[in-house]
Amino acid sequence: MASTYIETGGHVRVYDDAVRTHQAFPLGTYRVSFTSKEGFSLVRIDDLTVGAERVYGGRDRKVAKIFRSYALSDRSLGVMLSGDKGIGKSLFLRMVAEAAREQGLPVVVVSEDHDGIVEFLDSLDECLIVFDEFEKIFPAGRRGITDGLNRQNQFLSLFDGLSSVKRVYCLSVNAIADVSTYLVNRPGRFHYHLRFDYPGPDEVRQYLLDQAPNAHPDEIENVALFSRRARLNYDHLRAIAFELQQPDTLFAEIVDDLNIKSVEPGTYRIEARFPDGKVWFDEVEMNLFERGDVGRTFELRNGTRSLFASFVPRDLIFEPDGSIFVPIDRLDLLGDDDEEPEVYPTTVSLALVAPATYGFGL
Repeated sequence: MASTYIETGGHVRVYDDAVRTHQAFPLGTYRVSFTSKEGFSLVRIDDLTVGAERVYGGRDRKVAKIFRSYALSDRSLGVMLSGDKGIGKSLFLRMVAEAAREQGLPVVVVSEDHDGIVEFLDSLDECLIVFDEFEKIFPAGRRGITDGLNRQNQFLSLFDGLSSVKRVYCLSVNAIADVSTYLVNRPGRFHYHLRFDYPGPDEVRQYLLDQAPNAHPDEIENVALFSRRARLNYDHLRAIAFELQQPDTLFAEIVDDLNIKSVEPGTYRIEARFPDGKVWFDEVEMNLFERGDVGRTFELRNGTRSLFASFVPRDLIFEPDGSIFVPIDRLDLLGDDDEEPEVYPTTVSLALVAPATYGFGL
């Protein structure tokens, strides 16, 4: 078996006949690897691809803009993606990686922190370098984390874009507050900061039409209206779409059963609106989808008099304007202690109209 001798920096290393030499960075997808014995290297991995998955929210236009700007620039281009988990950052990274390979750029994924990594990355030829969950791999050095060492600032010179080699740097972060202030609001280092928000009703509606074609249109509309107040990410929508495909499934039951319960209560302004225009109200804290929390009586006030209303969560109705209405089981109007309660008809509407402050999480 023939051997290949490669000399670099005064060191000669011996390899078997499987060694191949390249005059240019071979197109492909790589992960940065490090061992104390061998140092840094690139390991081939499967390409980051989107496949047949449909992309929502006009993300393809953002990808096209990134590479259009990169082609027009004479320096490296930085792209930061921020937002909560499950709302499409990783999918967008895969879209950027696919577009990079189409442009002839190799893709390098950084998933570990080691001393000297900046110098290694700066030794690479033109490519796309991806950091997923950047602030977790490289903590910003807050008190109690990495003994105060800021592992992000080591990249400042690399991200400045002044290297002799052009590259695209694309990183995603979940908590923008944990990113160095020398990286945020610095377009010289990150020309683009794409903020990923939760899908709105139109995106939710289109997603469910695509992914749950057998679902009843009314139930799809209920989810779309619900998304005006609840922060539903694509992980939530994927689970909801799966459930809506099942026969005779109601969205109210899905919310009650799935692992997307509200983790914190929210504050709501409850209004009782009467046909004569009077409004009785109060602010209450509750968790809409915890049956034991909502299935109770609330006291609404108007001057010295009190109105008591009760309802249960399965009666929630999501209106097109984002309001939440509930049918009323019973309304009792009480004044002085010696007064008899006055029972109002159940046609009086009760509305939860304050912005919801609760969040969902798996």
